[in-house]
Amino acid sequence: PAPRRAMDPLRLIRDAVIGDTIGGSTFDETHVHLDELNSLQRKSTTNYKTKMGKTFLSVEQVWFLAKSTHENPKQAHPAYLKDAIAAKFAPVSMVDRKDLLLFLTGKTDTSAQIDLTHVPAFMDAEEALDEQANSLDVAGRVGGSKRGRDLVGSENDEKKPKQRPLHTRDSALQCDKSFSAVLGFFGAQLPSELGSKKKESVKKPSGIEPPPLVNIEPIRTNRFDRGKDKDDFYAEHMGRDFVDFGIVDDGGFLPGGGNGKVLPELSEQERAKAEQVTGHKITDGSRPNGAVKANARSSQKPSSSQKRDPAAGKMPVILVPPGYGSKVMFNMYNAGRFLEGEKLVPWDELHKKDAKKKVRMVIKRRYKRELSVKYMVTDEVPTSASDWACVVAVFVSGKTWQFKDWPFKGANEGDLVETFQRVKGFYPQYDTETAADVIKTWNVTTLRFQKNVRHGDRAQFEEFWHVIDKHLELTRSSLAY
Repeated sequence: PAPRRAMDPLRLIRDAVIGDTIGGSTFDETHVHLDELNSLQRKSTTNYKTKMGKTFLSVEQVWFLAKSTHENPKQAHPAYLKDAIAAKFAPVSMVDRKDLLLFLTGKTDTSAQIDLTHVPAFMDAEEALDEQANSLDVAGRVGGSKRGRDLVGSENDEKKPKQRPLHTRDSALQCDKSFSAVLGFFGAQLPSELGSKKKESVKKPSGIEPPPLVNIEPIRTNRFDRGKDKDDFYAEHMGRDFVDFGIVDDGGFLPGGGNGKVLPELSEQERAKAEQVTGHKITDGSRPNGAVKANARSSQKPSSSQKRDPAAGKMPVILVPPGYGSKVMFNMYNAGRFLEGEKLVPWDELHKKDAKKKVRMVIKRRYKRELSVKYMVTDEVPTSASDWACVVAVFVSGKTWQFKDWPFKGANEGDLVETFQRVKGFYPQYDTETAADVIKTWNVTTLRFQKNVRHGDRAQFEEFWHVIDKHLELTRSSLAY
């Protein structure tokens, strides 16, 4: 029978170990002879990948380990290394030895280190050429002597590229190109229009002249032309200078008229045309017939957005529950200690120590601030609109009665959507507890504390101030100090 060259070398060695024929295998300087029919190159690779170097073991490494273990199954790894070096064989590392032996001895059917996608090299170059020539010779005899000779001769010739790409990346970049048509289409200034001074300063390159630039007429639009002032645009489209209408550059209307002028009386047709051009509805100060009072600007009151913010310059307020229930983690006993000192001290411990409960207290925030910022902590519900404007956060206990008499829409009925849009809510709980079902319907941030370990309090402390800063930034609050 023909030798099984096309078989996996690792599988051949494993079959020899399991069949108890590995002891009769021999070797020479270049090959390992498993039997009369199967010889493997010593330096050829198998598809067993090492764990450390991510390389593939050679045939001589696998074979010598298998033969050495067969002759001395209880041989220690240092003794195996000594024998391998003395026999001039590359050894297998101790990391790979155990897993490889389990596979070679048949105790495991496969190994995670065997790469099935790797094609092992078990023939040297001369054997590969002989094998290829033989196969081509057979093909020539079957398909015709001339065809066979041509195939064999072509393979023996020097290796030449049989094909090459028509265009490569480099050849494409070396082509002469001109984007003048694209630039002209969008109305961009062409290189030929850059001015004579710049042309004179740049020397013409020797060689092939670039192709002439073609200036294509750009598409005309109703946008502002280059170099044309906006005053002329409004005068052309509305019949008057846009400053006379009190229109600012962005298309809005000045409260006192353009450049100190008052808005003239506009007809219905002029007002409709102005709305079409500017994209704004002109309704403020207009009479039923479309005209605008000339003295209306002097008697106008500032809009609500221009009113002074009632919270500007005041101290932000953080509300805590007034109760002492088991679900209450923060109240006036311990809220200030956490917001300043980063540590959660259960309020009942402070209550047992006869700690004094305050109605309100001022804390100083130093987290991520160069200068300390003062916050007011209280469990009293504000009584005025200006005080409510200063409330930035609230610790919730999971009870809807906590929000009774709050001024926001739906608060008295338990609908807290608007409430948590105005005030950021926080629900603190221990990691051993389960949150109430109502908490899942509220837009609040949960702060989870470990029951008996306090080193995780710092993370919840940072989370609290991070969410506060983000909330004030999103609402553009004047309390974001």
